[in-house]
Amino acid sequence: MKRSVSRRYLVVLTGLLMLVAIINVADKELLAPVANAVKASLGMNDTQLGLVRSSVFLAALVGQFFWGPLSDRWVRKYVIAIGAVLWSALTWMTAFVGSFPQLLLARASMSFAEGCFNPSSYALLTDTAPKRNHGMVLGLMSLTYPIGTAMALVLAGVIGTENWRKPFVIFGIIGIFLGALVLFIVREPKRGENEESVEQAHKEYGGRFSFAEFRKLLAYPSLLLSFGLDTCQASVNWSLAFWAPSYLTRYKIAPSAESAALALLPAIIGFVLGALLGGWLNDRFRKRSLRAPVWISLFAMVSGLLVALLLFNLFVLGTVMAVAFVLGLVTYLVLPSVTLIQFTIVPPEMKASTISASNVVLNLVIAVLSFFIGVVSDAAGLRLAFGGAILLMYALGIVVSLFLLRTYPHDVERRNALVADRVIGS
Repeated sequence: MKRSVSRRYLVVLTGLLMLVAIINVADKELLAPVANAVKASLGMNDTQLGLVRSSVFLAALVGQFFWGPLSDRWVRKYVIAIGAVLWSALTWMTAFVGSFPQLLLARASMSFAEGCFNPSSYALLTDTAPKRNHGMVLGLMSLTYPIGTAMALVLAGVIGTENWRKPFVIFGIIGIFLGALVLFIVREPKRGENEESVEQAHKEYGGRFSFAEFRKLLAYPSLLLSFGLDTCQASVNWSLAFWAPSYLTRYKIAPSAESAALALLPAIIGFVLGALLGGWLNDRFRKRSLRAPVWISLFAMVSGLLVALLLFNLFVLGTVMAVAFVLGLVTYLVLPSVTLIQFTIVPPEMKASTISASNVVLNLVIAVLSFFIGVVSDAAGLRLAFGGAILLMYALGIVVSLFLLRTYPHDVERRNALVADRVIGS
């Protein structure tokens, strides 16, 4: 039987996981606003900076092979709590690095540990919240990306880039505290109890994770395409977060590193509003069209490409900030849509592993892309490297969305039939 969950607990759960997610993102992005100061302090160049950025995503990639299956088999709140304490301790230790190799190791280790969060938290939250609210819940979780990025930028701007080590200490301590809260506050829900077939039959869901069953899901075209769409949006977002402050400073669009970091705030506000709007649109239009998440994704990718083309041809700070707000707004419509697409084509016991598999793909691509941007920047300039990478990802996102329009309905039907067969007593 389905266990009732109070609205108060849902609010507390969502709020706590959002706080952990914000720290998760901030820890990953702490290097971006202080990149130039770190380069000067440790004697690094853009290629080495790109390598550090690549190490973050390569380590996250490796971590997904461990965290995803573990989350689908074990208690997810334990995975989140242990991971949060571990990655936060490593973030704190980053404040004491003294060379490029030490920075590389510290950032990679942190990234491996924090790879536990998304697979565990998204699966736990959607198994707790009513299915009719999944779009808004995922939208709320999605807005933690821009908020976490903003916290990293603002704190670095307020403290000053000459004190670039202090933010690592501050966020490390906060993360350890939040990890302890997860352990004592969060309750572990049953997998699949929000499925329609489970609720209608008043039974329990009997699906269990196995690698053999997960491999069968890889035959679903929509799942592979969703990995591609997730990679496109993540590549855009993480590249903007990391390289934009350096871009604004290097091309004299912003007068200083601190102002460049703060100049990203309009884009981040756009990201927040876009995530909320994307979640709301999905909850509203999924009742009318099964393809609603795909249509929203296609609109986001097309609009993002057009706005990005304009953005990289502007060099006045005020205009750049205004256009960046629009770019953030339209781009982040896709984030809750991607997760909804994935969760509607895989059974409940495969949610965490699905996110991990998607993260493997996107982390590999972002790692290669980050290194590519650094190398091309040293050879031909940051505008060509950074702008070209962003435009390429938007274009690929459009292509993937068009293919998803065709394959998505059939794969949703196959998934729903599979879930119905796994209801105990059906």
